Amino acid sequence: MTRSGLARLTSVVAAALVLTACGSTSNGPDDRPAKQGPVVVDGAVDVPALQQLLDTQRARSREQQETELARLDNALERELWTVSGLESALGGPEAADAAFAAHGQALTGKARAISERPVVMRPAAYVADASGPTIGEGLFGGTLVVALGSDAVVSASNDGEHGSVQWSKEAKVSGSREHVDLDIDATHESNGVTTRLVVKVGVSPCPDASGRFEATAKLDISATKTGGRTGQRGTLDVAITGQVDEDAALESADADYRMQWSDFANSRGSFVDVSGAIGDTKVRTATLDRSGGKPNASLQVDAVAAATTYAFLVKSAVADAAEKGWQSGRCVILRPTASPGPKGMKPGTSSTVSAAPRSRIDGGPVGGTVKATLTAGGDAVSPDGTKVKADATFTYMAPDAPDKTGTVSLEARSRRGVAKASIDFDTRQGAYVASGGTQVKVSGTVADLAAPFDLQGKGTGFTVVYSYTPTSSTGGTYTYAGSGSGVTMKGSGRYRITGNDPVLTLTQTGRGCVNVGGCATTTNVITLTRAG
Repeated sequence: MTRSGLARLTSVVAAALVLTACGSTSNGPDDRPAKQGPVVVDGAVDVPALQQLLDTQRARSREQQETELARLDNALERELWTVSGLESALGGPEAADAAFAAHGQALTGKARAISERPVVMRPAAYVADASGPTIGEGLFGGTLVVALGSDAVVSASNDGEHGSVQWSKEAKVSGSREHVDLDIDATHESNGVTTRLVVKVGVSPCPDASGRFEATAKLDISATKTGGRTGQRGTLDVAITGQVDEDAALESADADYRMQWSDFANSRGSFVDVSGAIGDTKVRTATLDRSGGKPNASLQVDAVAAATTYAFLVKSAVADAAEKGWQSGRCVILRPTASPGPKGMKPGTSSTVSAAPRSRIDGGPVGGTVKATLTAGGDAVSPDGTKVKADATFTYMAPDAPDKTGTVSLEARSRRGVAKASIDFDTRQGAYVASGGTQVKVSGTVADLAAPFDLQGKGTGFTVVYSYTPTSSTGGTYTYAGSGSGVTMKGSGRYRITGNDPVLTLTQTGRGCVNVGGCATTTNVITLTRAG
């Protein structure tokens, strides 16, 4: 996992816990619960009323949602302190209120300390200072850790690195390309109360071949009189399944949930068991079961409302985190190829680009579509900006001039995720290598036929240098000078280049003189072969 990803996780956890400590404060009339019928009537869940409550929550701003969720949590947990006998065991309402507030205040300082701890994922486990701060507890804080922490752990592992990190004695993050986990087990003791929060989140952000993905979340919260058997415990389990469409977007997400709350005094008490299922925006089912006592109606209502709204928050947030994961490129890879090219293309020619997205998990084809876009230089790519069924091919047209470049960007989308890639083209030409000649053998390289160049010649007992001055890339004038065995020579003439890449023919004809002979007209034929 990346340093920035896990640093973000620590700050997210801190933010969640700070909200736990101060979430009971109302910001205005819009934050109060909506007026509606009870969600539990005669021990049975009224699903339409529960749906109305969920719709009201969804219509609120994020800040208002958090305020109301904190209110639900504080009302439920503080009520359980009373029902369970914990309030009485602590000495009455005032002592219980002080202890309840102290545990919330403790979270703030600890959360700030956690947010300042830089953590980086390593291939092997790294254990931080065991004396570091704890994380805290509370249904609201635990739910926000799940909701916000899921995004952080998925994002932190999008680079595909495997490993784990334990940044305090209570918290551990581990992950691979296929799956990521967040585990928190924290205990806090003060004011005669011992509280414990256990959070476990598992997200498999890469969809299977059918576009299905899965995630789970579990919260376990307890508050007990220190050294005694009086207190409360609550658990929330959420199992999420989702479907991805052909455009790599979240199509739907469902959640099955179960919340159990118990209050106990010397191992005896009452028990509330809530279970249900939520679709994208609708409550599919909701049931309330009781055993081991008769919890009051207010507790039943709070438990059902908290279970449904918190399960919906967890489902939505975890599904969003998974979507960011499969859209990041962690699940699908795209390695385009080009033929001919992409380097050293002949000006004005075309190249076929092949784009075959493959799963990073099983290596198989993922289907879907690929879109190509000319994003820099070049002449054109066809089709441009149009989705083509994978495996896809496109045609790139090089500029009609040498030493030009172009970039084609590609994006693949399917039920298995998103992959992006780019391919760089150019018409930079390699040098020509000179060879051949009749009486004078010629060698050397020509980087640019349109720019002046020199070649070396060698005859029997002498060497010569030819200097060419092009009037175009197909011809021009030249001069030469040489010596050997007491003889000097020089001359000039014209040349022309014929043929087709990669092999050209340079034919030169000129008149030259030697210091011990006379003057004559000569012709030499040289072969120019493109390097590479």
